[in-house]
Amino acid sequence: MNYVVESYENYKEEDRLTTNNARKIEFITTTRVLDEVIDAESKILDCAAGTGVYAFWLADKGHDVTATDITPRHIDIINQTLKTKKYSMNTAVLDATDMSCFADDTFDVVLNMEPFYHLLVEQMKEKQGVTEKLKAENQMLWGKDE
Repeated sequence: MNYVVESYENYKEEDRLTTNNARKIEFITTTRVLDEVIDAESKILDCAAGTGVYAFWLADKGHDVTATDITPRHIDIINQTLKTKKYSMNTAVLDATDMSCFADDTFDVVLNMEPFYHLLVEQMKEKQGVTEKLKAENQMLWGKDE
């Protein structure tokens, strides 16, 4: 997975959703869907948070958010942004295929916005482990690669 980290270390993910109108529509559409399907004050894992666009949007709405990403630079950006916020957020550099550091049945929602398109077919089975982190009868939100 080092190629993924190297690629994102040199890509301005923090600008991705603001570079053109199509990207802005992606953000607006995604947040509308999230508003419809996530209950108030949910405990949320954003397991491929990038630089935290959705994690901050959710935390600003009062959710308890944990943001993880495989790219250290992204987590650094999240941590810098957190200094300007009046709330805290757990953050960690983690590979979305290994969420074993979290107990099962921990989160109401797992937000999974497209990290698995980097995986080979044989690695796809590993992603199933992230669903174990959800509390019973809660939801997993997948990005468009699913």
